[in-house]
Amino acid sequence: MKKLNIVLVFFFFVILILSGIFLLDSSQSQASAWREVPSFYLYDLSGQEIPFAIQDQMAVVLFLSPECFSCDRELFTAQQLQKNLQFQLIPICVGCHYQEVKRILESLNLDLKVYMGLDNLKATWGFWEFPTAFLVDQNMKIVEKWQGKIAVESLEKEIINNTLSSIKAKRKKADSSTSPSACSEDVCY
Repeated sequence: MKKLNIVLVFFFFVILILSGIFLLDSSQSQASAWREVPSFYLYDLSGQEIPFAIQDQMAVVLFLSPECFSCDRELFTAQQLQKNLQFQLIPICVGCHYQEVKRILESLNLDLKVYMGLDNLKATWGFWEFPTAFLVDQNMKIVEKWQGKIAVESLEKEIINNTLSSIKAKRKKADSSTSPSACSEDVCY
């Protein structure tokens, strides 16, 4: 009987450890191996329905809420970063009324187009907290996700790394080069 109890306890701990490793591994790889961007519609300040799309560059999709105190700061920070780096910033106020969006833009003195989105975007994109930002590549794949306060250094690093990797891929396709690095205008990658 004592041997059976020891075996059962050992078996329980092995299963517990393996399930913990599985959960930890899946949560860490989630950001780097994300899925495609879900299909959905946005609304501009006039109420016109617009299908979500990005231009041929990296995009930061920033989800905001009128009840979120730090969302204004994150929006301002993201726009300042956009001025230094080339990426498309798509702020979406979830569950907002157009007057709330106008208030945000006026209070921050931003010259930026902010869209409105339905409440179901939280479930569609898989987030629960505001602000939440997603880095989306040119192929409409989610590269990275930040929930809560966005670490600007992390966002900047991911944009630069993904921009450089897309430049390498375009260069490789264009000249069929297999060299691991190349230089252009004193910048090597």
